[in-house]
Amino acid sequence: MLFFGETEVLIDVDGGITIDGIINHPFPTQISHAAICDGGLIATWVDHELRLARMALLPLDEPLKNGVDKGTLRNNRDKIMVEGASWCHVLEAEPLALTAKGDLVVFALWQRGVYATKSDSTEIWRTGLPQTNEKLPKGYEEICSINLTDEVHIWTRGANHLILNRDTGKEISSITLEIEADIDEVYNSEEQFLLSSKDGWVYSTDGKSVQIARLLRGCANHAAFDGEDWRIICWRQDIILTGTSKTRQDLGVQLIERENRWFVLDNQGNESLHLE
Repeated sequence: MLFFGETEVLIDVDGGITIDGIINHPFPTQISHAAICDGGLIATWVDHELRLARMALLPLDEPLKNGVDKGTLRNNRDKIMVEGASWCHVLEAEPLALTAKGDLVVFALWQRGVYATKSDSTEIWRTGLPQTNEKLPKGYEEICSINLTDEVHIWTRGANHLILNRDTGKEISSITLEIEADIDEVYNSEEQFLLSSKDGWVYSTDGKSVQIARLLRGCANHAAFDGEDWRIICWRQDIILTGTSKTRQDLGVQLIERENRWFVLDNQGNESLHLE
């Protein structure tokens, strides 16, 4: 779930977007990445079978529209764009990560590089991929997550942390954390980060060294910093990183803060309090 002002935007596994109880499918594929920027919802749509990808901006100050069906797309794979988009681009490589804040959008494309644009898709800068660490397994140099603070933080599967200047894309620093992990997501709160590994380990770090590591009962589905500690949800479990845990009946998919209380959105579309 994402928030555009007071508007709740719920994205499902089939690429459906629900706003005010109304679901629309602007493009008939899954949404691989999504974020809120000044212009609305920016997202990437990917279909591996058809070998296609789109990036588009959907304005949220007007109702969304349904696009074509999968069969129509299959017959016109190079021409059909995301319905109702302010702009839509065909991507020539798979999107690996995307984030946005205000009018800034930063995303990475497989074997291409990192790009920064305004919400109207005007390019600000682009830069190449992080240098390959030959000591790591093949594929671990791939970008897995991007965080925005006063700088741009690029993370690879092998826990390489590259910091770029937000305005120019120039490299500020690069360091590889000394952990054996295959990172799939990085959550942040200002300059504090939580790395989630595919083997169930999570690592709290300031970006330079690991402060806390904990093995979960499954991969982290989502995490958020509550001002004192990291709250985490994994396979039917609520967790405080340095504290307790509690089993839940349904699979939690996202943490949401409402009026200083933390709720879990589960795979049934219901919300319940985290650890209560």
